[in-house]
Amino acid sequence: MSKVEILCDNEKQMMFEFSRRCIGRLNNHLPLKFFLSLFQDFLDANVLKELEKDRLVIEHAAVAFEDGKDRTDVDVHVIFEGTKKIDAAFVKKLPAPVFSIEVKYDDFAEVRKRRIACLLNMAFDLLENWKEEVPFIETVRSAYTEERFSEILGEVLHLYNLETKMLSNSITFHSAANKIKDIFAEKLFTTMERTAEQLASEYTRGIYQGKGSSCVNRI
Repeated sequence: MSKVEILCDNEKQMMFEFSRRCIGRLNNHLPLKFFLSLFQDFLDANVLKELEKDRLVIEHAAVAFEDGKDRTDVDVHVIFEGTKKIDAAFVKKLPAPVFSIEVKYDDFAEVRKRRIACLLNMAFDLLENWKEEVPFIETVRSAYTEERFSEILGEVLHLYNLETKMLSNSITFHSAANKIKDIFAEKLFTTMERTAEQLASEYTRGIYQGKGSSCVNRI
């Protein structure tokens, strides 16, 4: 398995676990159960879309690294434009008769670019410390202190949460559900933030202490 695939696979496991926990916690709030039933397919598909964007960032980093370029040679704005194409394909395929989406990039463009930059820097940090035949976990340990790695994971997830919250301005429900959309978005955000903090901590412990989240890929 290539380093790009290992990085993407670990990202996928973490994001799937993150989404599973968030949805589970939202389902425990009875007033939001109906709204979540309308929105859950979108949330599930949105995770896959975000993973596709993350792969785009990782691939840009890997190509630049292999070409002997520095991280500063990678244009975040070019990657951002690439993510917009992924968004467009996602919206086009989305069967959502109960709501419509008109993506308002002005709301969250800078947040997305910050997340792209975070992932780009993380990919470079790992690739620069990754010796051949060395497992992913050992590479992480050589690249970061435990505290720093947890901080970076938390920041990446926080920026994802923030963009998800801001995306609510781009969604219009064609029913009475639109009246409680902002309430749901706020509850979703607080749930995602709490889950992100816990998962980043567990994931980090799994790497540095050999215990914690089961979503750590021990390749």
